[in-house]
Amino acid sequence: MIRARTSADLLPLAAALMDQQPETRYPLRNPLPLPVEDFLHAHDAVSAWTAEVDGRPVGHACRTGPKHGFPAADLLNELGARAHGGAIEDLTWVGALFVARGVRGLGVGRQLLAAVVHDARAADRHLCLEVLPVHPGAMALYDATGWRVAGSLRPDWLRAAAGDQGPDVVVMVLPDQPVPDLPA
Repeated sequence: MIRARTSADLLPLAAALMDQQPETRYPLRNPLPLPVEDFLHAHDAVSAWTAEVDGRPVGHACRTGPKHGFPAADLLNELGARAHGGAIEDLTWVGALFVARGVRGLGVGRQLLAAVVHDARAADRHLCLEVLPVHPGAMALYDATGWRVAGSLRPDWLRAAAGDQGPDVVVMVLPDQPVPDLPA
């Protein structure tokens, strides 16, 4: 079941996120340089969802407004706005999309992503996300659901974590379409 995230979900979601991290390398940095609740956008999400299986939170996705408050924010917003041919204030960003170990391959990530897309389309926002191509499951999901690469960059946090080696952050956009039906 996909439902709105509640504050009671944050601790079990934080545990699930960090439990799956060694396998997926998402998030790339472990330990995180900020509280896990901040990574989950507990205080700045426009909307957020929890995937629940057998009464326990097993996945998460949220959307935020345009990026702000860190050095690469302007570059990210510019890539998204240019790819959409729109204004920065019309962007929304998919954030903290993950699925717990043990429930992968069941379509949970796809359902969470569909919830974000549906909500953003209903709000008439242009969808963007950032991903590291070291996450093959995420890249496959985004490719399969119509996302397109808008550009890439190496933000300061990635340079500090990985130096100049490895891939850059890939910025992807979902071309504008009518509001899709949510999966059953």
